[in-house]
Amino acid sequence: MKGWLHRTMARLRPRKRPPEPVESELLTRFGRHCPVCGAVLGASVPRDGRTGRFEVSPTARLRVGQADGYGRYPWQVQLVEGEYPPASSTNPAFSKLEVDYIYLLCGGGHIFPDAAPLLHGGYADASDPRERIDVWNMIAAIGGPASGKTYLLLRTLNQSLDNYDNLIFDGAAPRIQLRALSPLEMTPLQVRTRLYAQTLSSGHFIPATGTDTRATPAGILLDELPDAHDAMQELVRRTVRAGDQRADNWGRGMRQPLVLRADVGPRRSWTGVADLPGEMFSSDTDNRRESVKLRAYDALVWVVDPAVAAQAAEWLGVEDEESYSSSIDLLEGSLRPGATRQSNARVVRTTRDQIQRDIGRELTKVDGLFTTERGSSLEMLIAVTKCDLIREALGTRTLHRLGADRLVLDGAKAYLLFLAARWAQGMTSADDMAGEVLAFIHGTGTARQSDREDRAAHVADGLLDHYSNGEAFWNLAHEGHADVVRVRGRNMNLAPLAIEVPAIGAHIDGSMLAGSATRMLTRDLVMSTVGCGLTYGLGLRGPVYNVLNKQWQHIRFFLCSPLATVPVAKDDKLKPMHDKDRFPRVDDRSAALTQLLLAMLGKVRA
Repeated sequence: MKGWLHRTMARLRPRKRPPEPVESELLTRFGRHCPVCGAVLGASVPRDGRTGRFEVSPTARLRVGQADGYGRYPWQVQLVEGEYPPASSTNPAFSKLEVDYIYLLCGGGHIFPDAAPLLHGGYADASDPRERIDVWNMIAAIGGPASGKTYLLLRTLNQSLDNYDNLIFDGAAPRIQLRALSPLEMTPLQVRTRLYAQTLSSGHFIPATGTDTRATPAGILLDELPDAHDAMQELVRRTVRAGDQRADNWGRGMRQPLVLRADVGPRRSWTGVADLPGEMFSSDTDNRRESVKLRAYDALVWVVDPAVAAQAAEWLGVEDEESYSSSIDLLEGSLRPGATRQSNARVVRTTRDQIQRDIGRELTKVDGLFTTERGSSLEMLIAVTKCDLIREALGTRTLHRLGADRLVLDGAKAYLLFLAARWAQGMTSADDMAGEVLAFIHGTGTARQSDREDRAAHVADGLLDHYSNGEAFWNLAHEGHADVVRVRGRNMNLAPLAIEVPAIGAHIDGSMLAGSATRMLTRDLVMSTVGCGLTYGLGLRGPVYNVLNKQWQHIRFFLCSPLATVPVAKDDKLKPMHDKDRFPRVDDRSAALTQLLLAMLGKVRA
């Protein structure tokens, strides 16, 4: 390898007087900057006036052909601007007439689809093999260590958005159709899918995100095309100012996201989901440069872990040392097997609860690390995960009793008042059933605030009463059948209500209608109300209250259970607590995860 590399790179001589940069057609197809890290993607890079080198790492194009009999891929990497010769593999030999996939590598190394000649009959075909992205949609999942982010994201991104009960096959109904990913694009999701399969087959848990050696673009290329990675580093070293340092760091910054590409009508969208390690949110680590990138994202998924909340100790049955000892298998199943080997369970829970609360406080700050007020709105999606634990707790207590004093009721009431105010101000719309509920709460324009609060508490109390039944709660969170919540009347001001909650299939259909991305649907209203109450009960009233007061954020809550049953740890492996249960397949339907995916694709559906 070194012989051809040195011969190729010897011809790379920076220009003393480079021409003015010319924006390419990539700018039209991909925009100026990488949606993940903000590095150059479609834009030209300025040059250093003295040396002629690029000021920062430019975009590169990576071409990959068909593997030979030994599983080795021919490849070529080339900077998209400047007259620098490409670097190509020699064994196997690269041929520009036998290219299967073409990728763009942003200045930070992130991998994007440029073209797929393989799927278009090669270059001889009259069809255009180039990819086009009309909508960029970038999302980050934030949460503490072992909060279940990877399980949550993997299961969510594998949810079907088809209503199997809709048997009208006239092709008129709008649908979200998934587009096939190119091989390098799918690597992060593929790795996690294989790890999930090991959880199902042998109980091996998915390791901590921070231990994934293939999480970054450099890691992916080192694993799949190591010589291409080395050649790209050498290109950076020879053509960019401070090239040695930039080459060493190339592709090692922010992780390659999990990718979902979808078509809605003629529009093609690219959704990237950053699965960030929980350890990066600890106050003991300095990840400001990586964290601040999240401020430009379209949505944040805050994963709230009930297993670590101090307020959950009683209903988890771990409020004293004796119960900690007897519940260690249950705790390790939710905290990560082996987590209590170095520290006892109370220390682990307390540390992770503090990280969870630190995240909440950071979300409330003006110009904080994760959010900032800007021209476009931010989708704040709060996923209360491990709701299998809550279902289990409902065998001995009500939802009201999953928090101190009236916290759960107060949280549910606060969300209804927040949403009713936005609805009355025209900041959000609602479907018919949700509109009836919000109109009842808000009343007339001259209604007293105390009356509105009474009506919100009335509806919140009725919802919490109904979903204190474990089967009703599980139907809302997981099974997704239609339901009717009957709120009993108390007096003339607090009249009875019948809230018809549609099945998840009908919710999907409603989510495909024009304008639905900004419309509050009944199933989302009900789940968000209960979810906000539970988040208050988990000790996060302060940050959630502050988030509700941010006018530029759209907030929804989701009651998620990626594993669909309480896991316990035995010999460092996961198994269902109840012998009759099983962990779900990666694409098994879950109501809350389907609703979460639709919310994550809100920009795509708009």
